[in-house]
Amino acid sequence: MNTPSFIGFLLSILGIAALLFWGRNIQNPYWKCIWRSGLLFCSLYALILLILAINAQYINLQMEAMDLDSNGKIDLTEYTPEYRELRNQLLKDPERNNAFLNAALLSLLMAGIALGMDTFTTFLKSKTDRIRI
Repeated sequence: MNTPSFIGFLLSILGIAALLFWGRNIQNPYWKCIWRSGLLFCSLYALILLILAINAQYINLQMEAMDLDSNGKIDLTEYTPEYRELRNQLLKDPERNNAFLNAALLSLLMAGIALGMDTFTTFLKSKTDRIRI
């Protein structure tokens, strides 16, 4: 996991903790909608970054398996096209290098859709059942 992704992962975990701490005091149903979509955003962001970190670790394990004499280096005898492909996949992968931005946009989009749907259903509930809200 590169540094921006790690910082994003830590911020999302802190965001989840803060939202869970402050969420129990919310009484307004519309603020509850915003709280739920914020929790969804932070959870999705952390999950996407965690999946990409696990994928990078898997590629690292595959690269370590290419080291036949276990000296921690890839010698000229061990340098194969398969190793070159794995190395390029790990180092030059734009999805992994920009994961903290792409994950944020995807999570924001999904949380925005969920917020819209939740706000609409809350509005419909308030119109049909005035006593509960």
